[in-house]
Amino acid sequence: MSGTGDYQDDQLLNRTLYNSQEELDPGEPIDLTNCEKEPIHIPGMIQPHGVLISVLSESPHTIVQCSANTFEFFGRNAEELIGTPVADLIGGESLQELIDRNLSASDTSDLQYMSLKINAGDTDDRFFGIAHSSEGLIILELEPAQEEPSTTNDYNWIHNFFSRVKRTSTRYEASQVVAEQVKEMLGYDRVMVYEFDEQWNGKVIAEAREVGLEPFLGHHYPASDIPRQARELYLRNWLRTIVDVDYAPVPIVPTVQPLTGKPLNLSLSVLRSVSPMHIEYLQNMGVQATVTISLIHDGELWGLITCHHYSPKYVPHRIRNLCNFLGAFFSSELVQRQQLDDYQEEIRLRQTASRIVQIFIGNTSSNRVIADLDKEQESLLHLMKASGVVVSYQNDLMFYGKTPSAEQVRDLADWLSSQAKDYTYHSSKLSAEYPPAEKYKKVGSGVLYLSMDQMHRDYIIWFRAEVLQTVDWAGDPAKAVIKADDGYRLSPRKSFEKWREVVESTSYPWLSKELNILPELKSIVRSQTENQLRQMEVEAIQNARILRDNEHRYLQLMELSPVGFFTVTQGKIIYCNSKAAQQLGYESTEELNGKAFHHYIADSSKDGFHQKMEELDTGNTELITGKSYFKQADGDSLLLEYTLASVMHGGEPSFMILIHQGVSSSDKKEYAEMTDQLKSYLVTDSLTGLSICSVFDRELCQEWESCIEEKYSMGLLMIDVDDFRTYNLTHGLKNGDLCLQWVADVLRVLGEREEYHASICRKSGGKFRLRLKDVTKEVMLTLAEEIRQGVEALQIPVQHSLHEYNHEWLTVSVGAAVILPDATTHPDVLFEQAEASLRSAKNQGKNNVTML
Repeated sequence: MSGTGDYQDDQLLNRTLYNSQEELDPGEPIDLTNCEKEPIHIPGMIQPHGVLISVLSESPHTIVQCSANTFEFFGRNAEELIGTPVADLIGGESLQELIDRNLSASDTSDLQYMSLKINAGDTDDRFFGIAHSSEGLIILELEPAQEEPSTTNDYNWIHNFFSRVKRTSTRYEASQVVAEQVKEMLGYDRVMVYEFDEQWNGKVIAEAREVGLEPFLGHHYPASDIPRQARELYLRNWLRTIVDVDYAPVPIVPTVQPLTGKPLNLSLSVLRSVSPMHIEYLQNMGVQATVTISLIHDGELWGLITCHHYSPKYVPHRIRNLCNFLGAFFSSELVQRQQLDDYQEEIRLRQTASRIVQIFIGNTSSNRVIADLDKEQESLLHLMKASGVVVSYQNDLMFYGKTPSAEQVRDLADWLSSQAKDYTYHSSKLSAEYPPAEKYKKVGSGVLYLSMDQMHRDYIIWFRAEVLQTVDWAGDPAKAVIKADDGYRLSPRKSFEKWREVVESTSYPWLSKELNILPELKSIVRSQTENQLRQMEVEAIQNARILRDNEHRYLQLMELSPVGFFTVTQGKIIYCNSKAAQQLGYESTEELNGKAFHHYIADSSKDGFHQKMEELDTGNTELITGKSYFKQADGDSLLLEYTLASVMHGGEPSFMILIHQGVSSSDKKEYAEMTDQLKSYLVTDSLTGLSICSVFDRELCQEWESCIEEKYSMGLLMIDVDDFRTYNLTHGLKNGDLCLQWVADVLRVLGEREEYHASICRKSGGKFRLRLKDVTKEVMLTLAEEIRQGVEALQIPVQHSLHEYNHEWLTVSVGAAVILPDATTHPDVLFEQAEASLRSAKNQGKNNVTML
């Protein structure tokens, strides 16, 4: 075979160990600033404890290159050997054995060992050889055979190795056994099992060492210690050895191989000379000899077995071959152990997650959820290996471990809800994505967010602290390079003191086994959504009934009214009473129903009347009065007094219109009474007869201003029927309505006494509000306690099987607040304090009164 420059590289010997755009300029010296670019697979030199011969793969199998130390081994100079048939040196039988072997096999853990004799003058010397194919050449590396007195049968040793590894229960235990067994086999001073992280930093996970040596177990090593191209070579050659780090490299003659016109590719060489950077690194450690065994699985390098000796040491071929085999076995075994460890850990995590899920979906009361979370806070933290966790549930924030402040958490939660996909979000570099997190990076550099409902109101946020990324480096990686007079050098790392580095604003990454738990936790979302839908359904039924009750009241009012009454929806008359038809000169109401109302207003009054209607927004509880000319059946116009009210009818915004001629005093009196009755309906709750919430809030704001002027205090009670939703579902809506009416009666009897004159409203469901002016905290607490006792005294029974708190009768929780208003405060402060007091009362077990 001949030719130069056109040879197709073998896959195993691909020369692209570094990006071609990063290649060194010709003549540029190698130092620590550019060692990532060093072409370590083509050094042009070997270590001196053996000899290398490069032979053409095709007949006549001529020697085309060899190392410059052949005279020391064979008694013949390199120049004499080049150009001669290799059979003249190793014999025809050994050549035929080389030719018959598959030297291009892709499994580099199976080295092609062979034993052969070479005539060196008057004697035949025995050598061990290792052969491989390299770009059209056979590379034969020879080392003198040494007598190996063996005290242990290899089979027994391997059996013992396998047995001990199989008896271990975790990958860390298995790694420790391997370190101890390899140390026993090699006789080295130190053996470490070393694994890479995602950034190629390394960590010692197991170690066997001589007594008195400084321990390296748990130490981390920066990725720069093993550059990328070195890791590529560890993938191609499972075992590397250095007999003496102080060796003098032996050049290959000639450096350029004839088939490619490039330096000889030594990717699979066992004698390949080591980078001077690595030699200096080892010398600074005091190491004199090394053996490195690659740990590879599915074509990926994930770790090394690294062996150090503090004096020169040669490892015979038999032992090296055994190490190579064991490295291949342990690579597969260790990965399986890691997978098993991860599987068992995931099972434990799922069991914990199941308990957490049950807390939320198994309880309907927030105080029970909070109590159960308090008991499981360690599990909640361990579930995601978090240093802190915050749970937001029904407007309460629970903090466990080390977390940011409540205000910071709420702001972060708003941002996380906007970033979340499928209710979750995670990051191990939060401040890089959310700059405000820089303020609390020490406790929250990592974040994992899970929303527990579709609206992102309830959520869990796990935090990982920056300090969890603190690692024990073997020396300071930031100071591994120093600039001296003779250029960049490795700094001394002989003592290898622990150096702690905190990776700024970074936490440990969230692992797949942790993120795999999220789908199970998302069942909370499904459960909460179902609960919310059920609650919305109940509320919708209640609202529809309230509307129907209001409509029924209005219909009764119209039917019994001695004055004319219209209901108008979308401009059409939906209902009118007989008095209205009579006043407009019609014999029956059927002649008016379904007609456009504006047809019955005289042209001269239409603009003014429509303007009055536009002044009334939907839900406005005010009444508007005026006079207008209406068209009668005979075409004449009649001046009538009217009153407009905005109502809901059939679920749509509508108007109720009262009309009367007002001729006699009795007519005027009847009209005034009906107007007052309509006004009362607009501002009261149809179920309880208490004020509606909008009126209550409006009047509170008005009184707030007067309190500021008069320097009076204002008190507010928030009253909530405990577990009213559950009561509704258990006893039915009609019984629920009756329950609310009884509670409203208690509030009226106690709150409207002469000494109080309280204003009371029903907010929604089982929630009520009570307001007092010019009151002390003591008085508010007294009234609140009377209300609590009054409701309990009603003895409204509950069913314990469906109820979560241990009270025989239905109860209420009351939150109280008293504030002296001033120009700097807003009524919202009063509402917030009362709400906070109510939450506290609920959290204390319900049937409580609290003022914060």
